[in-house]
Amino acid sequence: MKPKQMEILSSHKKGFTLVELVVAFVILVVGVAAVLELVSQSALNARYAKDKTTATVLAQQKMEELLAQPDLTSVETEGDFGDAYPQFRWRAQISEVSGELSDLGVNLFRIVVAVEWRDRGQVRSVQLETLKSSVPIVQPQVATSQQQTGNMAGLAGMEGLATQGGMGR
Repeated sequence: MKPKQMEILSSHKKGFTLVELVVAFVILVVGVAAVLELVSQSALNARYAKDKTTATVLAQQKMEELLAQPDLTSVETEGDFGDAYPQFRWRAQISEVSGELSDLGVNLFRIVVAVEWRDRGQVRSVQLETLKSSVPIVQPQVATSQQQTGNMAGLAGMEGLATQGGMGR
């Protein structure tokens, strides 16, 4: 082989050009940046979901405390959950509902519990509401063993009642 032919062959080496390497590097960087953004957003969403769940459980606990009080009065209170949950604060509002029930001597109270916390510079909150009556709920009486065995003597004269196992209308 002549030296000139060797020079031509050596100048046609196989490989990547600088432009191809730059384009490949840019594509790789964009792809990695997108994956990192997704991971970051997922972590933030998981933290928000955890905080919202915690706030909901704390609001339920505070609501149960208020519902357990025998005598409610219209009041607004607030506080925190101590060292266990320092980032959460609660606010409760109890107000008497007026209407037809109060004319009948039944007091009905509206209870609203809100739990707030800070998340990425924003105040987030969960709010629960319920009603409580001053009239206790009457539990149905449990059937006695005599009634369970089918003794229907107590129902004499009562027509139109469907019995257990019978077809109702």
